[in-house]
Amino acid sequence: MTTTSKPRATLTMPSDTELVITREFNAPRALLFEALSKPEHVKRWYGLRQLTMPVCEMDFRPGGKWRYVLHDATHHMDHAFSGEYQEIDAPARIVSTERYEAIPNSDYLATVTLNEAGGKTTLTSHLRYQSKAHRDGHVMSGMEAGMQETYERLDELLAAIGAKA
Repeated sequence: MTTTSKPRATLTMPSDTELVITREFNAPRALLFEALSKPEHVKRWYGLRQLTMPVCEMDFRPGGKWRYVLHDATHHMDHAFSGEYQEIDAPARIVSTERYEAIPNSDYLATVTLNEAGGKTTLTSHLRYQSKAHRDGHVMSGMEAGMQETYERLDELLAAIGAKA
């Protein structure tokens, strides 16, 4: 019996202030870029399954701002994330600041690159934090489990919108 395992993102820490996340998706780069850059798609894959996203604002251009709010109905809590787009090189690269609004001065720089080979695309997210404490706090927040589930949801969306393309 052959079992196929789900793709998983890998995390590495090349320095005290960096985190690099790598994940392969079974989709062409242009489709993955579309899923990352359009709010109607982001609302369908970003965050944990039990959360809703009542706010998904994206002014997708250099200098434009973005803001996502995830709602946890079980705990009656909102989790807000926001930032500003620094660079956009479609369909290869997105650079933006990111912050978890509940933690003041938690901004970090995220550089997402998409590299396609053989119809599959590797997403690399290079995060640069203000300090080791900020990086470690992000990692210890449980972000890895949430990221794995979020990327599984992104896989599902890519299959759905890829079938329509």
